[in-house]
Amino acid sequence: MFSATLAGCKSVHYDLVFLLDASSSVGKEDFEKVRQWVSNLVETFEIGPDKTRVGVVRYGDRPTTEFDLGKYKTREEIKEAARKIQYYGGNTNTGDALRYITTYSFSKEAGGRLSDRTVKKVAILLTDGRSQDFVLDPATAAHQAGIRIFAVGVGEALKEELDEIASEPKSAHVFHVSDYNAIDKIRGKLRRIGSKFCSSLLSQIHCSLFPPHARDVFPQGLPDEYAFVTTFKFRKASRKEDWYIWQIIDKYGIPQVRAVEYNAVGLTKDAVRVVFRNARVTDLFDRNWHKIALSIQSKAVSLYIDCKLVQMLPIEDRENIDIQGKTVIGKRLYDSVPIDVSTALRMVIYCDSRHAELETCCDIPSGPVSSFMSFIHFHMNTLHCNL
Repeated sequence: MFSATLAGCKSVHYDLVFLLDASSSVGKEDFEKVRQWVSNLVETFEIGPDKTRVGVVRYGDRPTTEFDLGKYKTREEIKEAARKIQYYGGNTNTGDALRYITTYSFSKEAGGRLSDRTVKKVAILLTDGRSQDFVLDPATAAHQAGIRIFAVGVGEALKEELDEIASEPKSAHVFHVSDYNAIDKIRGKLRRIGSKFCSSLLSQIHCSLFPPHARDVFPQGLPDEYAFVTTFKFRKASRKEDWYIWQIIDKYGIPQVRAVEYNAVGLTKDAVRVVFRNARVTDLFDRNWHKIALSIQSKAVSLYIDCKLVQMLPIEDRENIDIQGKTVIGKRLYDSVPIDVSTALRMVIYCDSRHAELETCCDIPSGPVSSFMSFIHFHMNTLHCNL
């Protein structure tokens, strides 16, 4: 099985401020759902003084800091504080709240890290109604100050106003749900804040007694859309066996990801699965080197073999990857024995699904390479995206 040696790891971290509508239209019962939503979202991030810091501002008649970016040092502390966020009611002065986070919430006094350019400033605004003041100018000022704003509207929230508040592109930063019972359904989409980049660089993954924990390989999870690329060659003994090129299993041992059959946990069903049966797939078994690229998009999965599009299949909504499980590479389906494949295996996970289309095939080996009979030795790189 596999263990991982992490080298050159570099994660993108955030000063993250939740800006929560606590006006009278929300109500105490629904605000309890807001508290739980914040607590759940915090699970997405690596929390710590030198990692992601989280602050919360609630607003009604006026904005009020619930807790600053620098106050809590651990995920558990933040989740506990989130469950105790106060609710007071009042009007919905969203413009004032935006001005407040721009001038104060990301400041050094509030625990912001203005001097560290690697730390991204992100605000998640949640509101259920029309603002009683103007939002365009304060939102523009926030954008100019380098704050990336996600606008989440509930119920009667105006789409036009959410567009004024949110960062570009609007399609990636504006969300709307029917009521507070549904806000947790967009948690997976908002997770791309923390997981749009693939955060760890793995070198020298090799056979050992145990596969690595998924959280060690993907500490921020996986993006909603990404590309998986691998170059490999089947040995003769592998041709008639079912095996995983790459698989993530959850803490219960249930498969999360694999290819060329693509599996994922469904948002509304136990599993989402697409199987590529195109004639080109049989080319993979000719004992020559090949490159597979999968473009995982929101509504489709595309398969590229040797840099040519083979097939695109529709896919249903997926749940997030459970990073409490393990990551498995090159294992036989029925008994998890390492598969006997030729090496110089290359695996790359890109946080942009378009990379599957952009791959070239000039790196496919043409000569013989050495192989391990019971071991797989390969390099796996994950690339960062600029948010």
